[in-house]
Amino acid sequence: MPRPSWHLDRRTFLRGTGLALALPWLDAMASETPTANAKPKRFCAFFFGNGVSLTKPTDPTSDWNWFPRTEGADYQFTKSLETLAGHKQDLTIFGQLSHATSRQLVGHNTGDVWLTGADIRLNLNNSISIDQLIAREYGLHTRIPSLVMSSNGGTGMKSRATTISFDQQGRAIPAESNPRSIFERLFEKPAEGDREARERALASGRKRVDFLLADARSLRNRLGHTDQQRLDEFLSSLSEVESRLTRAQTWLGKAMPEVDRSKINLEVSQKGPTDYIRTMMDLIVLAFETDSTRVATYQISSEDGHGICDRFPGILKIGNGKHGGHHGLSHSDPHKDSSWGEYDRYLAEQFAYFLSRLAAIREGETRVLDRTLSMFGSGTSSTHNARNYPIILAGGKDLGLRHGQYIKAREERPLGDLYLTMLHRLDFPIRNFADNTSEFTEIVG
Repeated sequence: MPRPSWHLDRRTFLRGTGLALALPWLDAMASETPTANAKPKRFCAFFFGNGVSLTKPTDPTSDWNWFPRTEGADYQFTKSLETLAGHKQDLTIFGQLSHATSRQLVGHNTGDVWLTGADIRLNLNNSISIDQLIAREYGLHTRIPSLVMSSNGGTGMKSRATTISFDQQGRAIPAESNPRSIFERLFEKPAEGDREARERALASGRKRVDFLLADARSLRNRLGHTDQQRLDEFLSSLSEVESRLTRAQTWLGKAMPEVDRSKINLEVSQKGPTDYIRTMMDLIVLAFETDSTRVATYQISSEDGHGICDRFPGILKIGNGKHGGHHGLSHSDPHKDSSWGEYDRYLAEQFAYFLSRLAAIREGETRVLDRTLSMFGSGTSSTHNARNYPIILAGGKDLGLRHGQYIKAREERPLGDLYLTMLHRLDFPIRNFADNTSEFTEIVG
């Protein structure tokens, strides 16, 4: 029986896949030339899993509620967030925000979609995260398109990802967790031999991509409509890889930024959470200050007790270790025990440290903080409740944001509304992202 014209020989498929897998690791997939803009705009996001401590006003632990008790500009920080009090005019706290398609999910799934808003209820298929959408444009002007970091590293597994960044096809982007490797990627000049090897690898990669493009295009007319659409997506991805390879070759000849290595502590590990977290934040600050990248994400802790980050509260002696790890702590009773709130305070303190670092660096008449949108939060309120995400947005005054409020929606509002507002502040003229219904005009000054 003759084979239908649309049927592909398995060897043809494996050949394409083999070449795709054989592509070299592509460092610094960035633009042809550094931007001439002296005051760039930036985005970063910090995620922690398992939600936050929520208490009632009548509880003996009522002061440890994560959200303020009153709304508007006159709100008071609770003990969980009071370490951020010095930055009150640079941040906004949000209540009653969530992704509509995630509200019925088990809360531990929501780390995967915190930055995407994808509907993963049926098949766990994700979509592009907001940081990667921004990086596709901003990455044209920097050596590194984006920093993707987490305390655990890697990707984890679907529904329990150890990264919060996802590419255009919704694939998890492996997070980096080794501060020294991140620093070397950002600032270490390769040896001459390494550079020559990198140039050869990039040139070889371009040839392989060219072959794949030609081979895939020759197959297109033999496919049905659905397969043609899938192939077009594949070709689009390959074309993007090809352009990034070209930019990477250009950046190899550019001088690396000069930084004082002695000012950052690279002798850290997750066994010392405070030094480790702050070094990861320092790396983002250095990358922003040198304009090595304008986009960064850091998953401080993952969901559901996964990885070494779950041990942070125990290492810090929070709750005297009686609750086990972070996941165990999130199943404690916050109405009687303040341990969970104490860990919330600890995480907020680290974010305050990051904001202080950005506020201390000036670009002309403005601070780096004023041109950086910094998100901090989780994808659940309490550990299994995928509603009322604890969200803080800081920075961006020079981008037209007005802070100093606690804004609580009357009912659950799409987090996509905040994402669209941020994207517009960052000059992305798009109309929809993550099921938004409107914009947050309350924070646009």
